[in-house]
Amino acid sequence: MRSDTDVFHFQEQGRFNPAAPGDRLPTSVYGAALDYLVIACTDLVFTHNKQVLLAQRDRPPRASWWVVGGRMAAGETPVEAALRKAREEARLSLTGDRLRCIGVYSTCFAMRHQPPQQNGVHTLNVTYQIELTTAEQAAIVLDAEEYSAWQWVDADKVGSTLAADNANHDPTNHDAMDQALLQIIQDLGHPLS
Repeated sequence: MRSDTDVFHFQEQGRFNPAAPGDRLPTSVYGAALDYLVIACTDLVFTHNKQVLLAQRDRPPRASWWVVGGRMAAGETPVEAALRKAREEARLSLTGDRLRCIGVYSTCFAMRHQPPQQNGVHTLNVTYQIELTTAEQAAIVLDAEEYSAWQWVDADKVGSTLAADNANHDPTNHDAMDQALLQIIQDLGHPLS
């Protein structure tokens, strides 16, 4: 039975995908593609006892606090991509039946990691929540190439955490991506209420 938070994925038989999820386009080709295409991503909001895991990224497109995740590979379902990201970036082996899709978010970043960086990137993020066990929470080790730090934050304190990271420390002054993160946390809704 389909719940309101499932994401439909349809794939015709015989579809051939020549690339594996770990394959990468040459940087110059990928940079050109980013100028013309919207990139599909999956994000994971790890939760435990009314807290969420915030991860500090040090490079564009989001050189600040965010959640774990990244691009989908061609041919992957959103759930497959989310589970791969959990393994690659948080060292967690999870099952798809534990994921809850909380929303799809469109994010247009001003900068990106690939040249020309100032052209930015537009992503469409299928975002999942997963409630971790105490053992899973303790086992998380984020990929050091992607994240410089992480912290568990009470869901209702995420805005304060973002504001403390801003130079002006104004808890009401959030940039567009801070607002996107706050919307994601708000959309978690009942499980953290």
